[in-house]
Amino acid sequence: MTKKILFILLISTLIYSCGFTPTLKISNNDQSSNNIYYEINSGSYLSKQVVRTSIKNINKDEAAYSANIQINEFESAVNIDSNGSVLEYRVEVKINYSIRSVQSGDLIYKSQSRGFANYDVSKSEYTNTLVKNEAVKTATLEAAQLMNIMVQSKVGE
Repeated sequence: MTKKILFILLISTLIYSCGFTPTLKISNNDQSSNNIYYEINSGSYLSKQVVRTSIKNINKDEAAYSANIQINEFESAVNIDSNGSVLEYRVEVKINYSIRSVQSGDLIYKSQSRGFANYDVSKSEYTNTLVKNEAVKTATLEAAQLMNIMVQSKVGE
């Protein structure tokens, strides 16, 4: 029994001290993340709030790069009952973004990211609204995180 515990401690120490860091990890000390101004041009209030909380934004005058963002939300039926009523919806959030240099105005990168979330329909409209809002938040956060990783990688080049 003590050999198993010592073996587990030895293996966990080796794994911990191997220096592994995730490939797509963005550290808080990264200077390239501090010089981008994000401007959200379109989207619902909820999706704009989720994007604003998930990115670091700076003053427009201090930015070296500018990112223009358009957020689009789509909802489609996934599971339909035999009587025609919808049992499950899928929310898709698509973020179109472009990165420009503030000094020259040149387009550096233009792309889109998508986030998806499903939610089940219940008989209560209030519950449906709450569950839909959570699905929109989840899908928007997923798309915003993918966008942020791509923006950071393109600016860091």
